[in-house]
Amino acid sequence: MLKSHWTPRYVVNRLMLSRYQRAHPEAPWLTRTMIDFLSGYLRSTDVLVEFGSGRSTMWFARRTAHVISAEHNEQWHAHVTKELAAKGLKNVTYLRVERTPESYIAPVDAALAAHSPDGKADVILVDGINRDHAAMWALAHIRPGGLILVDNVNRHLPHPTHAPASLRADGPPDGPLWQKFSDATASWRRTWTSDGVTDTAGFFAPH
Repeated sequence: MLKSHWTPRYVVNRLMLSRYQRAHPEAPWLTRTMIDFLSGYLRSTDVLVEFGSGRSTMWFARRTAHVISAEHNEQWHAHVTKELAAKGLKNVTYLRVERTPESYIAPVDAALAAHSPDGKADVILVDGINRDHAAMWALAHIRPGGLILVDNVNRHLPHPTHAPASLRADGPPDGPLWQKFSDATASWRRTWTSDGVTDTAGFFAPH
């Protein structure tokens, strides 16, 4: 049975996304617009934290000073570990973490303290599991003027979008922690991008 979100618009968006991914096999699984933005935004001196790993880990490692990446899936962690070694990328602290929010986030605290004198990151990507807890952690650990990225943000924060599985644009955030994140970033500059399949947003911390 055809799913309700498989509209002509969505089918075209899926085809465009598939074509882009085939043409850019090493690009992160973020929106094309956000990838283009990050290509010019990231600096070679940046310390970046990502929750959830994959192609983004290698892509970020080539563009920043150090990447701290947290991954809960043991098999995927083993796969990405091999990819990092094969590509000779040594500026990544790649953490195998547990699923509970506390065990998921605590190792990142220690790793960030080891690579950032003030315990702050220049860029934080909220992806993977426990996104609400990771988003709240990001608020406390982003450097003034830094950037918090939230992938699949349409599932967690209300905003007009054509991407399926999205919250109502006039509805509440996805739970109390997302409400707190929304309140905390209400006055921040932001960029919300969509490819019609999913959305990625960037929140710029005030200086």
